[in-house]
Amino acid sequence: MDVSSVAAIAAAMASWAAVAVALIAIRPARRSARASEEQTDIQRELARQSAQPYVWADIQPDRQQGTLIHLVVGNSGPTVARNIRVTIDPPLPFHSNDTSYIEVAQRRLQDGILSLAPGRMLSWRIGLSRELLKNENDTTVYKVCVNADGPYGPMAPNQTEIRLTDWRESDAPDGSLHYIGKEIGKLVRAVENMAKSRN
Repeated sequence: MDVSSVAAIAAAMASWAAVAVALIAIRPARRSARASEEQTDIQRELARQSAQPYVWADIQPDRQQGTLIHLVVGNSGPTVARNIRVTIDPPLPFHSNDTSYIEVAQRRLQDGILSLAPGRMLSWRIGLSRELLKNENDTTVYKVCVNADGPYGPMAPNQTEIRLTDWRESDAPDGSLHYIGKEIGKLVRAVENMAKSRN
């Protein structure tokens, strides 16, 4: 075997070795490319989710006096929510003489609210807490489902469960001096009227 044949065989073997090394390196490169694509998809989805509104529905006591209970729908997300639909199953009860508020509210929420800006809340009076919470054995669970559209289209439904009796024996809100001020104003006017009538 002459020198040129040996050189050709050595070159061929080196080429095959380079091909083998390249084939071995392809697998990790493919895995790395796939992982990079998955990471990009995850980051894109996180950015999309962080730009979506967060619409919720709940039952809350009146923040000023605590004797009323309200159905509240709010948007805690960074963008405007559109086409907000809230369904409550079974429908919320009403016990006071004024039943139209909660019936109208539930119907309006099922039909849909046009839009709700970030940080905005809408509230409807359900009734007096003493009437709604008087039956301590009531175990009715109200399933509340909120659907809405964000800047990227329909959002995943937000579902919660509410049991009115969970509110029993809980602390009342701090309240407000607004109602006390109104009553003091009435007393002042009554005293003034009495003083005028004596003169």
